[in-house]
Amino acid sequence: MGFSGGRVLDIGKVLTRSFGLLAQHPLGTVWLLIQALLVSLFTLGLLAGPMQVGLYTVLTRYARTGAWHPEALWGHVSGHNIVAGMVFVTSALAAFVVGLPVAVPNALLASLLGYLGLMAIHLLWFYTFQIMVDDEQTWQKAIRKGWDLMQQGGLGQHLLLIAILEALVLVSTLSTWLPLQISMYLLLLGFSTVARAVAYVQLVPQRAFEV
Repeated sequence: MGFSGGRVLDIGKVLTRSFGLLAQHPLGTVWLLIQALLVSLFTLGLLAGPMQVGLYTVLTRYARTGAWHPEALWGHVSGHNIVAGMVFVTSALAAFVVGLPVAVPNALLASLLGYLGLMAIHLLWFYTFQIMVDDEQTWQKAIRKGWDLMQQGGLGQHLLLIAILEALVLVSTLSTWLPLQISMYLLLLGFSTVARAVAYVQLVPQRAFEV
């Protein structure tokens, strides 16, 4: 069994569905993110992969069934999940460093390289952890399947969705009061993360990949 053929990503439905899901468990979603971020930071990225898999285990199930099981965040420590997280963190850091003026003397070029790097990270990893949740695939196979799924659902639609989600997260920087800025950032990051699960479920309503 492969992808559900003929499905094209509907951005409007993804955003409205994500808002509805987040509205039901706003604090629960933010708390999930906080736990995943703290564990990832305290382990210097070593458990970033297991936490991402756990996060999307909760959110993918939530998007598919409406069932909220935050305890599913835990228990995903495995060799391939750890390696996936390390590769993800390393690639994200590399994209960030390339975008620093220190790495590239020309500020405009540095910004462009940083933006292109982050966009490449978003494209490569947009569905990777969701696929690992469904299939327990290695990250290499999950990235390939995620890229196929993204092309099937419309590359242009995915680029637009990524741009919208990134713009929403940046809204948090408009506040000058730090507590409000942090709260807005976590809430909007929660929305963005839920939207990635919803987009995946829209294209893959059931576990439809070949193992």
